[in-house]
Amino acid sequence: MRSQRGFTLMEVMVSTVATAVVIAAASTFLLRFLAWYDELSAKIAINRHARETYEMLSLGGVAGSTGNDGTKNLYGLRERYATPSSTLRSNYALSYTSNNLTLTPDLMAAMSIACTGNGSPMPDCSGDGSKTVTGWIGNNINTNASSRSVSGKTVEVAFTIMNPFEIQRAVSPTIFAENYRAIFTLNRNENDP
Repeated sequence: MRSQRGFTLMEVMVSTVATAVVIAAASTFLLRFLAWYDELSAKIAINRHARETYEMLSLGGVAGSTGNDGTKNLYGLRERYATPSSTLRSNYALSYTSNNLTLTPDLMAAMSIACTGNGSPMPDCSGDGSKTVTGWIGNNINTNASSRSVSGKTVEVAFTIMNPFEIQRAVSPTIFAENYRAIFTLNRNENDP
């Protein structure tokens, strides 16, 4: 009698099903991990841009040309006498003006994002239409130097940072936008240049 070699059809089918179950579980885990990685990377980018915005607002910067006082300095809120009178955002990019100089540190190539309703996907969407985005600032930077001020020497600043790359394709866009608040002391004792 000859000994038989190989696998039976039943053994091959069972091993195929077991392998498929393991691959399906691994694929599910991999897809969840990639979604988690995208979300975490977006949150890190949002926090990085929030820190850059905070530093620009509080400390100012240096421009390539000279301003009203003959220096290249853009004075941050901590080095000012009064809050800025101009808007601090242009096409969703930070646009900080001081000493007759303007810096836009987070400027990127323009992209169009379709609004699908009020506050969706971006915080200041109002109905249908599209917005041209060149930065990470989600809505206007609000400065409150009246009701939240201490002796007229402090100013509260509120801003929203969004990830324009993730917010347009997210199922829940609110996870890709964060609100920040800070209170700055106005330390200058003379008029701003």
